[in-house]
Amino acid sequence: MRQFTRLLFFFVIIGYQSQAQTDTSAFKPQGKVIVHVINRSLFESEGTENKIGMYINRAHIGYSYQFAPKWSATAIMDVGRPTVFGNLNVTDADGQVLPNSFSYKEGSYYTMGLKFSYLEYNPTSQLKLQAGGILQNHYATQEKFWGYRYVMEMFQDRSLGMSSSDLGIIAYYSPLQWLSVDAAITNGEGFRFNQDKYGDVKYAAGISVKPVKGWITRLYCDYSPSTNPAKGATQQLFSVFTGYRWPEVFRIGAEYNYHQNHNNLKGNDLYGFSGYATYEMSDRFEIFGRYDHLQSNTLSGATDAWNLSGDGKTIVAGVHFIPVTNISLSLTYQGWKPDKIASDNKDAVVLSFEFKM
Repeated sequence: MRQFTRLLFFFVIIGYQSQAQTDTSAFKPQGKVIVHVINRSLFESEGTENKIGMYINRAHIGYSYQFAPKWSATAIMDVGRPTVFGNLNVTDADGQVLPNSFSYKEGSYYTMGLKFSYLEYNPTSQLKLQAGGILQNHYATQEKFWGYRYVMEMFQDRSLGMSSSDLGIIAYYSPLQWLSVDAAITNGEGFRFNQDKYGDVKYAAGISVKPVKGWITRLYCDYSPSTNPAKGATQQLFSVFTGYRWPEVFRIGAEYNYHQNHNNLKGNDLYGFSGYATYEMSDRFEIFGRYDHLQSNTLSGATDAWNLSGDGKTIVAGVHFIPVTNISLSLTYQGWKPDKIASDNKDAVVLSFEFKM
């Protein structure tokens, strides 16, 4: 951590000297408002129960400001339910910690909370540094390639419960046009929480390669040690993604994720595959599909996988339409097929829309 801080300080000094030489009176500070809203309406069937629901799944509002050619800042508010209860510890009669994935959200719907609030510094065209409430770069590449965040979250978010943002520092470096790397140190608790009392942090690194035009491959891993006596295992994520796009024709991608010691509980591993494809009929109309399969391990002495109630397959298929710039509409089928035979399937027809500016 100390070496990383020294390196960051070095880049800041070098960039400041460079900026002093390149700044001109022609530069004018400027900013822009950021608005992003996702709404979903659905008809869902589970067993013998049917329901209709309408939701605002995401609402972001914020502002980005360019102070100088190399310095900018962004602050974005997230509208949701900010009160979260988690980190529940359950033990057996012998005091051994039992695995659990219980979480509880309360508070008023559509309450605003700060999600992103970072300072960005670009000392060179190849290097970018961000500090504060930052976007983590674990599934950002996949989410951009998938292209339908307003329809469904990525596998790591949906199945592993990983936050898209956290408090910390991240560096992006692109030494070549076809190669980029990123590294981050964050709290590891997500954007809703400050540093925990144990002072544990998460270390993360990724590499993205574009060997030919249209093809991208990314490798990512993170490392989250824990000194919490109740949850003392080191949590790690290993992820690999590859995708190819033939412009104006199709794109196809696949990823595999392995989450070792999920929630810092030893032996509680989650893993799974996600594959997605899109046929681009025009610049405004697309047909797409996706398949996820989440699995978990079986602990020593247990008869079932510890997370078996969550193991299963997700199937998505639908159409995407852009009536005007920055407005997206979709109609999809979304199905959930649990691996546990005694559980019911879920089937839903979902109308989603997104607007942003």
